[in-house]
Amino acid sequence: MSEIALTVSVLALVAVVGLWIGNVKIRGVGFGIGGVLFGGIIVGHFVDQAGVALSSPMLHFIQEFGLILFVYTIGIQVGPGFFASLRVSGLRLNLFAILIVILGGLVTAVLHKLFNIPLPVVLGIFSGAVTNTPALGAGQQILRDLGVPFEGVDQMGMSYAMAYPFGICGILLTMWLVRLFFRINVEKEAQRFEESSGNGHAHLHTINVRVENPNPQPDGDSGCADAQQRQHRLFAAETR
Repeated sequence: MSEIALTVSVLALVAVVGLWIGNVKIRGVGFGIGGVLFGGIIVGHFVDQAGVALSSPMLHFIQEFGLILFVYTIGIQVGPGFFASLRVSGLRLNLFAILIVILGGLVTAVLHKLFNIPLPVVLGIFSGAVTNTPALGAGQQILRDLGVPFEGVDQMGMSYAMAYPFGICGILLTMWLVRLFFRINVEKEAQRFEESSGNGHAHLHTINVRVENPNPQPDGDSGCADAQQRQHRLFAAETR
């Protein structure tokens, strides 16, 4: 089997194992699509132990194409309601997002200075800790443009893979603790959010109405029957 075919086969195995891990839930909590990374770590370990050589150009292509596809699908998913959400609460949410990125960047800079962690490694830790895959791709491209050797670029990917599982677990643990501490009912909060997202308008209720004439006219008296039908016509309009 050629290296390219072997690389594609390993990729398919990673996808299967990762999706299986993502579907495993403990008390309703699971890794979701993040399980693919765990699948890659597990499969990659055994592939390395077996001494299997994979195609480096193919791995690079898969990484770049996968990142492009990931960003594209996110844009397709959120695109239709992006500007509407931006008008409603976009400023506040964007400020929160910027604050999270700034705090993460400050912590990363402090760790880099205090512990003298190499730049590629600390950038990978930052990308993995905030579970930001596009940041990984952008950081690796910047390192290549700066002339960093391949080993340094590879270190960023390794540190990203090491920090990403802890980033996912930290997010899940934080969400679980917030839900437990504030006694949040997810179903009620979801219903309240749907009501508040209606811009103050009540939701429309749709009903089906069937009208029957209990006194049908004889077939011979068509004129009387037509008049009766006109009198009992029902007109429905949109109501709130």
